[in-house]
Amino acid sequence: MSLSRLGDWLASTTMAGVSGARSSLAIDVDILLRRALVLSKLFTKSWGRPETFRELMKHKLEVMSQRRAEECWKSLKMEMIIEKEQVTRGIRMIQGRFRSPHAMVYPNQMPGCLQWARWRAYLPAMQRKGVCIHLAGTGDHSYIRRELGFARGLLEDGIGSILLQNPFYGERKPPSQFRSSLENVSDLFVMGAALISECNYLIDWAKSEGYGPMALSGVSMGGFMASLAASNVCEPVVVVPCMSWTTAGPAFTEGALRQAINYERLQQEVEDKSYLDKLRSIPNQNWIADMYDRNKRNGLGLAYNMMCILMDEFTCLLNYPVPLDTSLCTAVVAEHDAYVLRSHGAPDFRQVWPGMRVLEMDRKGHVTGYLQGHQVFRNTIAQLIHRLEDAK
Repeated sequence: MSLSRLGDWLASTTMAGVSGARSSLAIDVDILLRRALVLSKLFTKSWGRPETFRELMKHKLEVMSQRRAEECWKSLKMEMIIEKEQVTRGIRMIQGRFRSPHAMVYPNQMPGCLQWARWRAYLPAMQRKGVCIHLAGTGDHSYIRRELGFARGLLEDGIGSILLQNPFYGERKPPSQFRSSLENVSDLFVMGAALISECNYLIDWAKSEGYGPMALSGVSMGGFMASLAASNVCEPVVVVPCMSWTTAGPAFTEGALRQAINYERLQQEVEDKSYLDKLRSIPNQNWIADMYDRNKRNGLGLAYNMMCILMDEFTCLLNYPVPLDTSLCTAVVAEHDAYVLRSHGAPDFRQVWPGMRVLEMDRKGHVTGYLQGHQVFRNTIAQLIHRLEDAK
């Protein structure tokens, strides 16, 4: 079954409903989609260069965990390049790019096309009000999904949108990478670190153009990255992560994505003494000893346990600052999500960001929630932006 036909079938089936079986259907649809994409294996090359992990750990401790991303990029010579701008029917469409601040500090992590942060904006031409930055979900290599699902609808509420291409996606995808299949585990963490600084720079640029207040959102992986980026914004900002949670760990270790990970290749590396010695030499961590200890207790394999450890280290929001005003944060989640698991050791959002709200879509899975949830996503963003506008 082609992906387009699969999507048509999912939409028609879930819209029709099956009464009491809808929750089971939502989970089955998530698993079906994963099986349809079984050829797209994740992390096919490596955990990543030990030097990359060394740099990421240093950056996490000194910058990201201290809410210093803005301070970091402001110390660099940043230049926004506007490639295209036009006004049509009251809508200002802009396309631009800039060198990622993260690439400027750590060029070996983001060589070639990765270093250029590319974006497209749809903004009200007359009234310069709130703007939401939308980050790409898994498999979103273009702007069209976010334009149709978010930007057009939000413009009707007078809200602009900036669509940022994720590192490793779209025009920023390395030539050797197959579709959305990240080659190294560290690529996911580089993506998060880069998006933190890139979103902060885009917020500053939008404010310099007279727009605001600002919001961050995204679906699935994009929702998680939006939460991560919000942790380093030095002012109250609306945050609406959709179909994501407080850590990426369970999605990769327990959820529907687990079968997509090339654990055989990763196991070879964690059995390589030379590789482990290089990781062991990284300051302020105890990953290797923890890996062995966890494996003694659960017997699930060294690679599996290392995945849990690294996901906790770099993706758990408990390791990052809390947004300055959590009343402006609402997570929209699906009740029966087989990708984003909320009950497998992940901390609750309300524990991590006290004062925020969680909105659960009944009887929805990850796929059905995505197909049917955009009205809910947009309404949540608009309500919070208007609340912040009214408060100013």
